[in-house]
Amino acid sequence: MLSRTADSLFWLSRYTERADLVARILDATIRLASLPSGYGGERNEWESAVAVAGDVDTFRQHYEVMNEDTVRHFLAFNPSNPSSIRSCIEIARDNARAVRTALTRQMWETINGAWLELQRFDNADMTREEFTGFLDWVKNVSLTFDGSAYRTMLRKDAYWFTRLGTAIERADNTARILDVKYQLLLPVTKRVGGSLDYFQWTTILREVSTMTAYH
Repeated sequence: MLSRTADSLFWLSRYTERADLVARILDATIRLASLPSGYGGERNEWESAVAVAGDVDTFRQHYEVMNEDTVRHFLAFNPSNPSSIRSCIEIARDNARAVRTALTRQMWETINGAWLELQRFDNADMTREEFTGFLDWVKNVSLTFDGSAYRTMLRKDAYWFTRLGTAIERADNTARILDVKYQLLLPVTKRVGGSLDYFQWTTILREVSTMTAYH
């Protein structure tokens, strides 16, 4: 296998996985932000979302405050953010096009179709309910791509480079989520093991799609 082919397959799967993770971060943050103000003490959910994505410095170059509107736009639609959902799907599609012959038809149609479908979403006109629906769509795209790779690819080098990209991206993101949980999420006035702590850990399990596996 040519190194450039391996490179494109690796980053194709990483960016597809990253789009899924960012969607789950935003979904979990909306859940946390929906808690009554007396339940959570100091509110820093949207700051934690940007920290989990690893984009705090980039965010501050474009926005002055961290709130739902700015974080939603930055993590989902901002083309200047290389880790936004829009950028992830675009980069994944570019890598897929570079190695079209190494992919199965189902994998290519999933990524290419996602890029075309993405053009109809407009953050400015989205209610919170519509935005949640958009996040569900992103998660379904990632699951469909991952399932297509698992079900249709020969177990050769191309398949294992896609698995490698997915696994490394997932490990990196899980480590960052755990770090943010300890550094940012639980206010110092709240008890470890208390109701807020429990809800946050439950939300983290949802972020990494392991709630059922945990139970």
